[in-house]
Amino acid sequence: MVGDQMTFFEELRQERKQWWSRKDGQRLRASLDSLPEIESSFHVEAGRVCVGNTSNKNHKDQWLESAKNLIPWKKGPFQLFDQHIDAEWRSDLKWDRLAPHLGNIEGAQVLDIGCNNGYFLFRLAELKVAMAHGIDPVLPFAAQFELIHRASGLKNIKFDLFGMEHVDKWSEKWDMIFHMGIIYHHRSPVHQLLAIREALKPGGVAFIETIGIPGEDSSALFPPDRYARMGNVWFVPTLSCLMNWAEKAKFINIQVIADTDLTQEEQRLTPWCPPPSQSLTDGLDPLDPSKTIEGHPAPRRFMIKIEKKGGK
Repeated sequence: MVGDQMTFFEELRQERKQWWSRKDGQRLRASLDSLPEIESSFHVEAGRVCVGNTSNKNHKDQWLESAKNLIPWKKGPFQLFDQHIDAEWRSDLKWDRLAPHLGNIEGAQVLDIGCNNGYFLFRLAELKVAMAHGIDPVLPFAAQFELIHRASGLKNIKFDLFGMEHVDKWSEKWDMIFHMGIIYHHRSPVHQLLAIREALKPGGVAFIETIGIPGEDSSALFPPDRYARMGNVWFVPTLSCLMNWAEKAKFINIQVIADTDLTQEEQRLTPWCPPPSQSLTDGLDPLDPSKTIEGHPAPRRFMIKIEKKGGK
């Protein structure tokens, strides 16, 4: 079984490498391959993932130019040398909600599904996990991760261009799984949770984070077209509905970690994610921010922690 998994993922990895030969992939690859070697460094300060030794300014301009070529940056914040990369999302705020519930994860194997550019991978590395493995089938995210990763010198994080559809090919592999802002982008929320359960070790835990709508009943909005200008939204649950999905997927010890408003402090356009990108305010009714531009309830952010049966 383990050998079959390794063969599947190695073949998939080789197939996905061909994506770099696409037109946009060639541009991204050229920007990265031209970078000179620098002295690596890594630390976290005030929520920013800081890489690049600020005492060594050699090649700084070339690295910063490459980072600018990778705009828009959706997740962060990062700091490259002394340059603050202020991304659209303040992912450090989500991390602050999550971190108190992680426990001691030193030596753990962690999967981040839909990891974007890997901000959470770097935060996990700081906690001395054995490996934090991010997957996201989007080349610009892979390029941003590679740039920051090369400057960090970290050995316990990695990124692959895999998708949600590949998760259940791992069987009892992971101690912990992050599934942040993904569940509503796929047709079947329960099937995603079943795949996560398959991939977790017995007793493993997952953090599920999603947009949601207010309400006490167990229901989900199914937008007929767009939601907050997003076209790839399927189900937007109430918190009760999200918890029931997890229960239907046979998870136990379901805990609510967060039920918060989504604000411009956490998601907004910046010089590192400028127009024509759109952000939170573009998707809300300018006269009534409690509604989306389409008239639906405005998004909240829910996070739950769930556990697979079978632990000690």
